[in-house]
Amino acid sequence: MKILIAEDDKASRKLLKCFIETLPQFQVVAEAANGEELIRSVMENKPDIALVDIDMPLLNGLEAVKSCKKLLPSLEVIFTTGHDQYALDAFDVSAVDYIVKPIERDRLYTALERVEKRLYQSGIPSEKTSKNKDIMIKRNNQITFLPPEEILFIEKMDRKTVIHTKDNKYETNEPLTTYENVLGPRFMATHRSYLINLDQLARVETAGRMYEAYFKNYNEPARVSKQKLVELQHLKSVSN
Repeated sequence: MKILIAEDDKASRKLLKCFIETLPQFQVVAEAANGEELIRSVMENKPDIALVDIDMPLLNGLEAVKSCKKLLPSLEVIFTTGHDQYALDAFDVSAVDYIVKPIERDRLYTALERVEKRLYQSGIPSEKTSKNKDIMIKRNNQITFLPPEEILFIEKMDRKTVIHTKDNKYETNEPLTTYENVLGPRFMATHRSYLINLDQLARVETAGRMYEAYFKNYNEPARVSKQKLVELQHLKSVSN
């Protein structure tokens, strides 16, 4: 996905770019230091996402985004600002998210994931999904390249992470959040210790106070928390 960063502070632009570059599915295609540059960049680069600071010179972010939306209605916007009084104004222009500075890495990643899901649900495939890059698994002296569509679910077990496929299990030392950041919107964190492939999901059953997700041609379940059940049902219904 193509991202445009609009921020008048050079250090903040550099930090945002650094955060984004760790996610292979996103590419920063342009930067803007004021509202007028933002409008020109949208016209020239046609990004999928714009990260926009509200307090910019010449033309503030809110007014600039209104013009950008007329030029590129599909543009998804995440606002960043040092103040929270613009929140209602931000959502009046259909912003996906509104982040108050200082921006933390995980908070930005959550916002970008929300954009991916929104684009997927509207029928626009993300670059991450369309390229379908293999996942690299390092184990001892061996590297395995695993297509994401073969993954049923990923489970955190103590200090290990276990990747379940129909035929094999792969143990790694990578944290669960690493895979959550690189896999597409068809993967959902249903529990703090589980990440599941929605396309491989067969059914969900009650299990005491929790729920269990079962997969095609596989006997072991993944856990689903009560808080995540409604979101899971919604995302699964969108894909059908």
